[in-house]
Amino acid sequence: MAKGVKILERKFCDIEKQLSAFIAFVDTFVEDDKEVFSFKLSQFDRLNAKYESVKEEIFTSLSDIDFKIFDGKITICNEHIEKLEVRLKSLNLKYSENNNETGSNAVSNVVKPCFRLPELSLPQFNGDIETWFIFKEQFKEIIENCGLNDKQKLQYLQSCLIGIAKHVQTVNDTCDSLFLALEQRFENKRLIINKHINALLMLKYEKFRGDSNVELRNLVDTCTKHLRALKLLKIEHNTFSELLLIQLVMQVLDTETKRLFEMTLESTDIPKWDDFLAFLNKRCLFLENLPSAGTKGKQNFKDSPRHKSFILHTDANVDKKCKLCSLNHDLYNCDKFKNMPARERYNIVKSLNLCLKCLKPNHKVSQCRSKHICFCKKNHNQLLHFVNVKNQEMQNFESSQPDTRRQDDVIEPICFQNSSIKNNQNKTDRNSFNFPSAQSNIVQGQVSGVNMSVSASQKHKNDIILSTCIIYVENSVGEKVPLRVLADSGSQVSLLRSSTADFLNLRKLKTDMSVSGLGGSNVNIKSKIKGVISNGSGSYKRVVDFHVVPKITNMIPVNSFDISHIVFPSNVHLADPTFNTSDSIDALLSADIFFDILKDGKYKLDNGNLILQNTEFGYIISGNTSRFSSGSLHCGLITKDFETLNDTLKSFWEIEEIVPTKFVSDELKKYDEHFLKTMARDTNGRFCVEMPMKDNDIELGQSKSTAIRRLKLLERRFVREPHIKDKYVEFLQEYEDLDHMQRVKEEEPGLHYYIPHHAVIRPESKSTKLRVVFDASCKSSNGNSLNDILLKGGTIQPDLFDILLRFRKYVVAFSSDIKKMFRQIKVQEHQQDFLRILWRPSPEEDIVSYRLKTVTYGTKPAPYLATRCLLQLAHEGKNKYPLATPVIENSTHMDDILSGADDITTAKEMQRQLIGLMKEGCFPLYKWSANSEELLKDVPTENKEFLFNENDELVKALGLSWRPREDTFMYQMNLQEVPVTITKRTVLSFISKLYDPLGLLQPIIIKAKMMIQKIRLLKID
Repeated sequence: MAKGVKILERKFCDIEKQLSAFIAFVDTFVEDDKEVFSFKLSQFDRLNAKYESVKEEIFTSLSDIDFKIFDGKITICNEHIEKLEVRLKSLNLKYSENNNETGSNAVSNVVKPCFRLPELSLPQFNGDIETWFIFKEQFKEIIENCGLNDKQKLQYLQSCLIGIAKHVQTVNDTCDSLFLALEQRFENKRLIINKHINALLMLKYEKFRGDSNVELRNLVDTCTKHLRALKLLKIEHNTFSELLLIQLVMQVLDTETKRLFEMTLESTDIPKWDDFLAFLNKRCLFLENLPSAGTKGKQNFKDSPRHKSFILHTDANVDKKCKLCSLNHDLYNCDKFKNMPARERYNIVKSLNLCLKCLKPNHKVSQCRSKHICFCKKNHNQLLHFVNVKNQEMQNFESSQPDTRRQDDVIEPICFQNSSIKNNQNKTDRNSFNFPSAQSNIVQGQVSGVNMSVSASQKHKNDIILSTCIIYVENSVGEKVPLRVLADSGSQVSLLRSSTADFLNLRKLKTDMSVSGLGGSNVNIKSKIKGVISNGSGSYKRVVDFHVVPKITNMIPVNSFDISHIVFPSNVHLADPTFNTSDSIDALLSADIFFDILKDGKYKLDNGNLILQNTEFGYIISGNTSRFSSGSLHCGLITKDFETLNDTLKSFWEIEEIVPTKFVSDELKKYDEHFLKTMARDTNGRFCVEMPMKDNDIELGQSKSTAIRRLKLLERRFVREPHIKDKYVEFLQEYEDLDHMQRVKEEEPGLHYYIPHHAVIRPESKSTKLRVVFDASCKSSNGNSLNDILLKGGTIQPDLFDILLRFRKYVVAFSSDIKKMFRQIKVQEHQQDFLRILWRPSPEEDIVSYRLKTVTYGTKPAPYLATRCLLQLAHEGKNKYPLATPVIENSTHMDDILSGADDITTAKEMQRQLIGLMKEGCFPLYKWSANSEELLKDVPTENKEFLFNENDELVKALGLSWRPREDTFMYQMNLQEVPVTITKRTVLSFISKLYDPLGLLQPIIIKAKMMIQKIRLLKID
């Protein structure tokens, strides 16, 4: 280390010590000694000047390597100094105010504070437009009185923004520009006014108990809050509005309160709101002095939170012997009991003097706390239901018991711990047990000895809404990423989709779990991650162990449905505002988290069909969707992308069957007509195409913020892997140099879509080790992606089998690649703004918008457009290039060409025509290989892949390894270590790793296939 660096380190260390001393002084300072404060203030100014001098010396004299020593320290010191400046200026302002108050008095009585008040924290804004004006006034009043510069104000403002407000972008990095952007986004006065008015109108749907001071006080506070907010917005009420509001509130009051208010009116004059409000406040005070008043009368209200305490204690040592078989389980879990006819089960319960609802002793039905009743709506257990009862004893017994259920209690179906009555037991009397018309299958699984339920798909008239919510999970760089999760009270593990885990980029921990699910198939879980989940405001935070699985469930809900007829209470913030929109699930929260997030507050809407339950993330919703949907319901909590193993084995042979002759579908004809109608060629012969789009009007939402976030994540990766950054910068620089993309001005109007991009490493590639892949399937703010509005096109090139088999016929064989095939085709200008990207070579530079001008890898129709251009080129050049046309039509797969001829003369002419035809379409050929050295004699060295100077050089030909010198194919396989557990899936996976499109290795692997087939026929696990 250089001598100058050591000197700077000593200076910086001394500054850090003095800063620490200043921080300690400010934290413990008692504001009664003006002389000490003045001295410290001047001392701080000298320290600040000294720090700026040392910092300037560090910036100007040190190299990049030595500067890294001070980089982090400077950032910390800057923060400390800014905080000290704010604190010292605040104290100085207080002294100035005290001096003004005392004036010229010689003696002043100073009252020393006996305690220290906590510092006031700055207000936070999470994007809720109802709280915007309050935040705006509070922030400006606090910050503008502190004498801060614009940079400091900007930092404080950014620290106050959370949730969706944190993602608001500004053109200039100033406090005023950010405030202006926030005002444009959230200062929607008309919308805020409508929200407050709707909240007041929603009062007519509420029911308040007039003898409850808590509920009446809530009513008064609700009205006062919204009226005060309207007044701040310059919306004054008049006599007419006051009369409407009084009548609105009177509708929800009980009869006694209405009567008392009428008694206060001494004339026929219209009452005023202030008088009515004063009466309600007086009524609240009266009820507060009568604590017993709230306990009388029938409780028939919904809005106020009902505090229920349920204590569930499970002790493994408790003796839970069955009253029938004496084994350690409850009666309703007894197989012997469930296999009996329903009438006999009823008689046993009666003889044992058990409760007819919960099947437990020591209480009667009238004293039972269980809410579970039979599906026939009678007050007995579902296991005791039977049809055509000649003896009316059970019905008479029920009629003699009072029904203690309140009307607003939720009727929940019985859920047995060890599944329902088994269908494969012949002893079960199915005539005596009524199953619901829509049958659902519940499959029990085990995760390392832990029970876990997985529900199967079913056909059902009434779909059930599953509770979803939006949570935030911190990624590897501490940013909060929103995820759509399923809250499951029946799961004992939390799950995370593997693609989501990769996106979060959190460290994966090894684990070894086996999930036994549908059909007995096993899913091995090999990894888990620790994630920190939180809500939007940050008031709830918890560390969760997520087990990583390929897929959690199908789309939830299966089909989107309309909720416009549902009126939600004004104070309800939904945990998932898009619960009615069919979408994927990123994670599943287990039962322990489910019950941890529950809070007081529950509503029933839509005539009791829907239930809202308050949680830390907002209100989750569940219930019946029979009013607005029907059809298939898929609610598998753990599913896989493939069918059961036996079906997989069956398809293993089906894929090898001879397929019928292909025919051109009507849909493919439409694609072809669209291509011919919109295709053009420029003066150089280059194709210019239009991406086919769907007819229905699907709108794209805002996508720039996601693209910015993905770019910053990519830059974090560059820090960890700098070698990738160099290749990435080189790749995109070449993209711009070749005019395949161009810069875009931010203010350019029109529809646009920003595509995120990332790196794909291909170490086996000889030419392009790194490729930039564009993610056109990334969802915009409204849930739609670019690929959602594009059509895929069709497959119009011959099969691999045909190309490879034809390739084996020729005496002289050759292969070649089309260089940058997709990027040789332009996209028409009016669609190029759908192909925007964000990029900057270095984090120190500004983010720049680009538009891609060519067919882009990652968009849905890209393969079709590229291959269709080749066929069009062959069609237009068939007269001039008769030998090259069949090569493009019959021996080309994407950008790979495999062809040949029966003699060298024909092969050389074919090569010449092929190069000429491709050149007319601006499709350069390279990576030439051949089994004849003479054919490659005129090809430039940089365009050759096989040079005839290395004995064992291999060439990739449509996934196979081709050795041109001997003109033979080779098969390469990575034989890994034999796994400890050999299963059908292990054997099948091992066989499937051999890529054998020609079937040349079938004599070797046929024995293994026969063994697999025998195992399948024997149905051996």
